Amino acid sequence: MTSTTKPNRRSSVDNKISRNLASCLMAFITSVVMIPGMTTYLPFKLADQIALPILLFPFIWIGLFIYSYLSKKSWHAWAVMLVITISHALLSYLALSGGL
Repeated sequence: MTSTTKPNRRSSVDNKISRNLASCLMAFITSVVMIPGMTTYLPFKLADQIALPILLFPFIWIGLFIYSYLSKKSWHAWAVMLVITISHALLSYLALSGGL
């Protein structure tokens, strides 16, 4: 006789909660942090450096939102968005402190 294992309901619920938090909250935070970070490396005039990230904000947020649901594991979405957030926060800090 073979025994079949039941899927762990608690794990399934935690995974859904993690994906929903990543898609709604972390995607929004990442998009907001990316706007000032993008102004440091865009090769445009100052007005265009500010306008382009603001215009791209909805597309960036939607892309991160969809990616958080399409990633194979929920921690992949968290890792990608954390790396993007930290890198753009660092770029923003360096730009404000005069390091760039």
